[in-house]
Amino acid sequence: MKKIILSSLALLALLATPPAQAWSYSDGDLLLIFRESGHNDIEYDLGSVSNLLGQANGYTVTITGWDPSLITAEFGPNLAGVKVVLAATTSSTSASKTAWISSADPNVNAYNVSGAAWTANLHGTINSLGNRPISPFNVPAAVATPANAYVIGPFDPQYGGASYDNIVSGGNFNSIATWAGKAPFSTVPVEQTIPGSFDFWAIQPTSIYPNSPPDKLIGTFTITTNGVLTFVAGPRTPTITGVSRSGNISTVQFTTTVGNSYSLVYTNTPGGATATWPVDGTTLIGDGKVDTINRTSSDDAEFYRVGVQ
Repeated sequence: MKKIILSSLALLALLATPPAQAWSYSDGDLLLIFRESGHNDIEYDLGSVSNLLGQANGYTVTITGWDPSLITAEFGPNLAGVKVVLAATTSSTSASKTAWISSADPNVNAYNVSGAAWTANLHGTINSLGNRPISPFNVPAAVATPANAYVIGPFDPQYGGASYDNIVSGGNFNSIATWAGKAPFSTVPVEQTIPGSFDFWAIQPTSIYPNSPPDKLIGTFTITTNGVLTFVAGPRTPTITGVSRSGNISTVQFTTTVGNSYSLVYTNTPGGATATWPVDGTTLIGDGKVDTINRTSSDDAEFYRVGVQ
């Protein structure tokens, strides 16, 4: 009888314990999500996105803090064709509202969003990805070390409403790759296919920051088929596509990325360190196209490179 009573007490204690939670999400945390049709979504909280911000151009780091065994158990050891997304956001009341999100190179108007749209769509979606598994769905923690992950079936009758697929599509599972219009990307997908490289953008509402680019390329992620995720900080290096001269005006054409600032660096004495070359006073903000800077000079010959910030 004594053993039966003890066993009953243990069972009651177990039933009274709420499901363990995989993370304690806060705005500013970087979320890493893997998905593929017909599979569970796997989501990680990697901690503060600030770890990737403010780094010198070229800073390179392998992203750790997530357990790849969950990925291989769900998708197999070769991740080719699996989709990956990274996203973070400040709070909706921050004095410097910013969302960070992975994307292919966008069109020039992709990130021109109002304050209301930023709050409702970008913050609202990313914040839901972080908080909804905790409340109201109380999704149990994945068996992971460290325990900062969820494995959620999009069509699970109990937990599916907390899944990435459900949240970004508004529950209809259409246009998941573009967040069903919630993110201002038009037809540009948020999620990227493994293996490959993809951009990481900071997006701010234009109504709050009318005098500065509302978006900025923070860096580039690369992921391999065996799940090695690497981040390189800074904008992409521009490529000069053409140089022409008419009279004393040189025209330099080069590739740009939306939101970055470009200037022309020049010299008439090649061979020195390019870091010491003078910078022309003309600057422009990239629009994702091939752009042009004109330089007036009486020198018969000059050499150019394009600086970017």
